[in-house]
Amino acid sequence: MEALVGAAARVARRAGRALLEASGTMTAARAKAGTHAHDVVTEADAAAEAMIRMELTGACPGSVVVGEEGGTGGAGDGPGREVRWYVDPIDGTHNFSRGLPLFCVSIGVTLRGEPVGGCVYEPAVDETYTAAGGRLLRGGRPVPPGPARAVPMVLTDLPRAGTAPDPAELALFAELVAAADVRRIGSAALALAYVATGRADMAVTPDAFAWDCAAGRVLVTASGGTFAAVPAEPSVRRPGAFAAWRPGLDGLGAEVVAALERFPFLRGWLEDDNSLA
Repeated sequence: MEALVGAAARVARRAGRALLEASGTMTAARAKAGTHAHDVVTEADAAAEAMIRMELTGACPGSVVVGEEGGTGGAGDGPGREVRWYVDPIDGTHNFSRGLPLFCVSIGVTLRGEPVGGCVYEPAVDETYTAAGGRLLRGGRPVPPGPARAVPMVLTDLPRAGTAPDPAELALFAELVAAADVRRIGSAALALAYVATGRADMAVTPDAFAWDCAAGRVLVTASGGTFAAVPAEPSVRRPGAFAAWRPGLDGLGAEVVAALERFPFLRGWLEDDNSLA
C-alpha cells in the first residue's frame, strides 16, 4: 500500500505544481451542472484529472479511477482490479479560481472497498500529507501529536453556501461558535489534513462526496482521530455530511454527528446504500 500512496503523492505533486502556476488565471470558471453558483469548475480541473488518471492507471494496471470531473473509468481487471482511486484534482476550486492559496489535490485509495491510503498535496506551501498502514506523514516525516487546546478550532462549511439556511444547520453552527474557534477555509480535504496534523481540531462538512474525503479520512484515522460520516459512508452519487476530530473531543464529536443526523436533507438518505465504492 505504501507503493500506491507513493505513486499518488508523486502525481499529486506534479499536478499541484502546474495548478499553482495557473491559480487565479482561470477566467473560465463556471458553475457545475446541477449545482449552485458557488460550486464551480475550471478548465484546469479536467486537465489535472486527466493527467492524474493516466498516471495512476499506469502505476497500478487494471485499477479503477473515480474522479470528481470525469466519473468512473479504468479497466477493473488485471492485478489492480481491487484497487480504486478517488480523485479530486482541485479541492477548493472556488479559492483556486480567485487566486486564493487554500486548495489542494486529493487522492484516496481503497482496496476491496476499504479506505487504506491517502494523499493530500497543498501546492501553495509545497506540503504533502500521506497515510498508509496507519502511519501519517507530512513531507515524508512522522507527524508528532499536537498540543491540546482549551478552545478547539473547528473548520466548517456551515451554513451551506447558495442555499437558504435550514434551522437545524443554523442551530449546529451556533453551538459550534459557542464552543470553539470556528473558521471556514473552503476545502474539505485540506480541513481533514489540518485536523490530522493538529493544525485544527475538528472538521465539519455538510455536503461532501466520496472524492472530497477519501484521502483525508485516512489521514485523520492514521493520526488517532475519528472520522464519522452521515450517511454511514460517503457516496459518489450525492453528497453527505461528515465530522472528523482529534483525540479528546469525542463528546463534542458525538454531539455534532447527532446534530447532522437531524438535517432534513440528510435524514432521507440514512437508509440508502451510499457506499464509497
